[in-house]
Amino acid sequence: MKRTTLLVTVAVTVLVLLAIVVGAALATTPSGVTATPLTRATLGKFEAKNKGIEVESVRRSADVAIVKVVIEPGGSTGWHHHPGVVMVPVKAGTVTEYDAECQATTIQAGHGFVESKSEVHLVRNEGDVRAVLFATFLVPSATPPDGLTISDPRPPGCHKR
Repeated sequence: MKRTTLLVTVAVTVLVLLAIVVGAALATTPSGVTATPLTRATLGKFEAKNKGIEVESVRRSADVAIVKVVIEPGGSTGWHHHPGVVMVPVKAGTVTEYDAECQATTIQAGHGFVESKSEVHLVRNEGDVRAVLFATFLVPSATPPDGLTISDPRPPGCHKR
């Protein structure tokens, strides 16, 4: 009985480690992207509303972090998601955001997009000039600095990288 329990424990451990390694190996990596953290602060629990816009984090403490993202022509963020909500204005250039179904949305300078619900997506610069974005993250305070973006494998049926 003890031998069977030991074998099952070893098998489960091997499967878990294999899943971690394979998941990391399938993740897509960014290329031609430079992300520069600008600032981060803890907001704590809050509720704010003004003129029909509402933002709240009443169940847990939240941080705000701002990151400058430069994407070179042909560059890509790789497939990823975020642990909170991200508001992204495009300062210069044009980017194309692909969702998990590989649907494309083009965003030009002066416009932006919002990422939420842990949705897997990819942002690519398909133009011929450098794109500059400023990502404003609202994330749980426990999120580590390197946890603002979480790499994901490419969705099945989508060939964008």
